[in-house]
Amino acid sequence: MAKKISDYGIIGNMQSAALVGQDGAIDWLCLPRLDSPSVFAALLDEERGGTFSVTPDGEWDSLLSYEEDSNVLVGRFRTQGGSYTLTDFLTIPEPDAAGGERDFVLLRLIKVERGTVDVRVRFAPRFDYGRTVPEFAHFPGRGVVAAAGGACLALSSTRTLTVHAGEAAGIWTLRAGERAVLRLHYGAREPDPLPEGRAEQLLVQTLAFWRDWLHESGTGFYNELGPHRVPVIRSLLTLKLLCFEPQGTMAAAATTSLPEEIGGVRNWDYRYSWVRDTCMALTAMFEVGHVEEVQGYLDWLEQVIRKGRRDELQVMYRMDGSSDLAEPSLPHLRGYRDSRPVRAGNLAARQKQFSIYGHVLIAAHLVASRNRGIDPELWHGLTLMCDFARDHWREPDSSIWEMRGGTRHFVHSKAMCWVTLDRGLRIARHLGLQAGSGWEEPLKEIRGEVLARGWSPRLQSFMLNYDSELLDASALLMSINDFIAYDDPMMLATVDALRRDLALDGFLYRYQGDDGLPGRDATFLACTLWLVTNLAKQGETEEADLLLSLVDQVGGQRHLLAEEYDPMWQEQLGNFPQAFSHEAYVVAATAVANARADERRKPRHERVLAPKPCSGPAPDLEEMAALLAEAAIALASPHPDYRPLTESRMQERLTALLARLAVFPLERLQGREEQITFWCNLHTLLVLYGILSLGVRSSVQEVPRFYRRVGCRIGKEEYSAEVVLHGILRGNRPAPGRLIPPLPPGDPRLAHAIRPGDPRVLCAAFTGTVSSPAITVLSPRALDSDLDAAVRRYLEREAHFDLAGRRLVLPRLFRWYDDLGKTGHDVAVFAAGFAGEEIAQEIREHPESFRLEYAQYDWRLSRDEGEKR
Repeated sequence: MAKKISDYGIIGNMQSAALVGQDGAIDWLCLPRLDSPSVFAALLDEERGGTFSVTPDGEWDSLLSYEEDSNVLVGRFRTQGGSYTLTDFLTIPEPDAAGGERDFVLLRLIKVERGTVDVRVRFAPRFDYGRTVPEFAHFPGRGVVAAAGGACLALSSTRTLTVHAGEAAGIWTLRAGERAVLRLHYGAREPDPLPEGRAEQLLVQTLAFWRDWLHESGTGFYNELGPHRVPVIRSLLTLKLLCFEPQGTMAAAATTSLPEEIGGVRNWDYRYSWVRDTCMALTAMFEVGHVEEVQGYLDWLEQVIRKGRRDELQVMYRMDGSSDLAEPSLPHLRGYRDSRPVRAGNLAARQKQFSIYGHVLIAAHLVASRNRGIDPELWHGLTLMCDFARDHWREPDSSIWEMRGGTRHFVHSKAMCWVTLDRGLRIARHLGLQAGSGWEEPLKEIRGEVLARGWSPRLQSFMLNYDSELLDASALLMSINDFIAYDDPMMLATVDALRRDLALDGFLYRYQGDDGLPGRDATFLACTLWLVTNLAKQGETEEADLLLSLVDQVGGQRHLLAEEYDPMWQEQLGNFPQAFSHEAYVVAATAVANARADERRKPRHERVLAPKPCSGPAPDLEEMAALLAEAAIALASPHPDYRPLTESRMQERLTALLARLAVFPLERLQGREEQITFWCNLHTLLVLYGILSLGVRSSVQEVPRFYRRVGCRIGKEEYSAEVVLHGILRGNRPAPGRLIPPLPPGDPRLAHAIRPGDPRVLCAAFTGTVSSPAITVLSPRALDSDLDAAVRRYLEREAHFDLAGRRLVLPRLFRWYDDLGKTGHDVAVFAAGFAGEEIAQEIREHPESFRLEYAQYDWRLSRDEGEKR
């Protein structure tokens, strides 16, 4: 059975990297560079790929962790007879005198701590992605050398090895206090066993290197991170490990072809340096004090631009800066858990992706803002990038998601062209440099076009591409990159939309819609972390911190993050570890820490728009129902017009009634019927009060956190519309897309929570939108029939039952709320109970034969005249 991706740890030396499993097997290593052909690739094919394992003989269990603040892995193995540690690391090489190639040495140190153990060593390299079984030369008492096609790999050992059938092996009986040293040296033609003392010295030097680098920024920052301190440190160390010296490039990940879907074709080679990913990662490192990496990478980009003599960058480059990334498949490898094809190379390098320039300019602006100079050659290169954005922003591209189904006018790409020009102008102003011609004019034009064509009034969200209604989590970068403020109502609404429709258990998928490939990827960890950053910046600190803690759980003890996560199977997917994920983690954890600090300095109190309480007689259920019925008549049109309500002084009457609820005796509500009636009718009254009082023009989403903002006082407590619906009527369950219920433990309002809730209430709760249930006036005496009628009316208006096509289209509420059914089967059966008899019988008998779809939710107050439903 294949190991899970998260079962591995990684070691590296800024030249290459190895994945080490909890069983002590190195199942992935490419030499001499990270993007070279593999030497061990059991990760992608256990039979053909090759491995280097150090594992107990017989039954055992193990733990795999890092030495504190380092990239040194320690496996702790326990058997019936004893225990030992296996310490794995790559030494940090110095450039040799012959022009830049660096030495590669991997050390595996075995130390028996207790009892007696039998350790089985297997050294089975397979060169060139498993296509070549090397020839072995045996050096008794010293080790072996595997060679093929001019490449040599020497394994030195302080214990005996034998050679047989294309591999070297040994079983060693070791006792407490005894040690063994294995030294893997690429390019050496003879083994050279390393004395134990020298091995320990190299371990100390390697630990010192990682710790010295890590704490260059000072320890104060890390101490402010609370429970996220260790994951941030692990992320920074992982990012540094993925760097390539001396060029300063950074690999997007250490692996190729780990699938985004088990058994699927979304298997890509990420062992290259994406301009965008590298800039984002180095920017995150810069923000916490690691400045030299950013400066070094910008210097390298300057050389690339100078050599290319053109204004257009390639999407990615090889680790040494070369640009040939042909994408051959490796059909002889079966792939991780039979996920084919296995690829070596990446044709996305040839795509047009306009977002990359913005990230380069963000990094350069960060350097400039810290009063670190930008030399004339680099400024020339940056001006070429700004000129490119100025001249090409109107063109379609392949987007940050590298879609292979053709170019489009992607909203994120347009926004990043704006960012490119904006940062170019900022740098010029800050350093007194000459800005390019025509940089100012496109800024207003790009912004206007994005806000007009990249925004959906119906969905109240930024979209994937112009004039579409497909959500895209890269919209979260619009605030992170300063295109729009975090607290802008459009950004707040976009965050809400993404959480409702792209999230699974809090984790975000990247986008909706067809991308030209079969299957579907899992949730994307970087997108989830961008969401954490936005939530923290928008004052949703508890939600942000909880979601970040869920990502911590995904990372496990070693806190290594792949590209994606499948919440259903609770496993990481995609290439591993992923720089994109770790960069986003550093930014998100920093945002949460800063938000926590801000709250300590100035506690945040959310104000509810509520009528001033008065001491008049409390309204009864009949008075509430009568006012609601009047509003229902006024808004009964397919195109509701709120002006007649204004003319009838409905706002003043609502205000007066809600003010008198301050003396309403909640304890006198008799039974569930009166309770549900009171709270559901109150919810609708609050929504109407909010729309009229706040002067909502087109959508309740134009008012930040509308349902949380409107409310009234009953007794000593405030009840917002959100608390009424989710805290009381739904028994204190989180709103769609949220993780935390509205009422905290111990809140006195919980005494009124209705448990279990009645799911039919969701089809009677008016929310002031086109897709909302109509205003429903409930009566305790006829509550059951009233709720049934509400569901039936809502489905008649919003659902579509297609028996011939075996297709059910239900309102989106049925997707958002699992109150109506936790599975597609349950949802279909619930809906069938309110459909015609023929439809109901067919669905009940064959629910699995229907394709279940959910209509888009229209957040506008009203449809335009003449617009069809």
